Amino acid sequence: MRTSTSSWDIDADNITKRYPNGHLALDGINLQVACGEVLGLLGQNGAGKTTLLKILCGLLQPSQGRLTMLGIDGRRKAHEIKRYLGVVSQDINLDQPLTVRKNLERHCSYFSVPRREAQQRIDEWLALLQLEQAAQQTIHQLSGGNKRKVMIARAFITEPKLLILDEPTNALDPSVRAVVWDKIRAFSQAGGTTLLSTHHFEEAERLCGRVELIHQGRLLKLDGEESLESRFHALTSEAGQ
Repeated sequence: MRTSTSSWDIDADNITKRYPNGHLALDGINLQVACGEVLGLLGQNGAGKTTLLKILCGLLQPSQGRLTMLGIDGRRKAHEIKRYLGVVSQDINLDQPLTVRKNLERHCSYFSVPRREAQQRIDEWLALLQLEQAAQQTIHQLSGGNKRKVMIARAFITEPKLLILDEPTNALDPSVRAVVWDKIRAFSQAGGTTLLSTHHFEEAERLCGRVELIHQGRLLKLDGEESLESRFHALTSEAGQ
C-alpha cells in the first residue's frame, strides 16, 4: 500500500486553502501524524477544522501545499487513499431512503467485504452501538444520535487504516460514547491512525497522545502543564488580540 518509507500516515506541508471569494480558510498548515497515533484537533467554529478534514478526505483540493497520506500523494491520488479511510463527517451523508442495515451492507459492498463477513461485522456493530432495534428503520426515521451511530459503524466496519473523525460522539449518550472511545483506543493499539476533531476537552485528554489547536486557519501547539481547556482558552485569547 505505501509508496514511501515515511513514518507519517498523514504528512501535510504548507497546506493553504483560499476560496474563490478570497476567504483564507487555511494558512500554511504543517501537520504530521504517525502510524498508530491518535491526534486531537481542537478549534472554534470557523477556525478551519472542517476545511482541513475535507482536504484530508479528498473532498477539497488545497490551493497550495503538499499532502501525503499512507505514503500516497494526497493531491493526485485522493481516490486511491479513500480505499483506506474510515470517515465520520459532521454532515449526515447516509442514504436516507435505505434502512440502517442496507446502508451498512452497501458500504461493505463498495469496499469488497465478503457478504458473510459483512453480515457478521454489521451484527457486531449494531449490538455495540445499541442499534439492533433500529436496524430495519430508514435513516430519515432515526434520531440525530442514531444517525451518528450509523456513521460511526460505517467508518469502522471496513477495517480502515486511517480514521478521520469530525465530532464523532456528538449527541451520543455516555454509555455509547464510552464504547466508541474503547474502539478508537483498540484501533490505535492495532496500528491504526486517528485524526480526531472534537470540542470535548475530556474526550481529547482521554484519547489523544497529542492535541493541536487550529485557530484562524493556523495550527498552534497546545504545550504546557495547565489543563487542556485552560491552554485552549489562553491560546485563542492571545491569537485573537
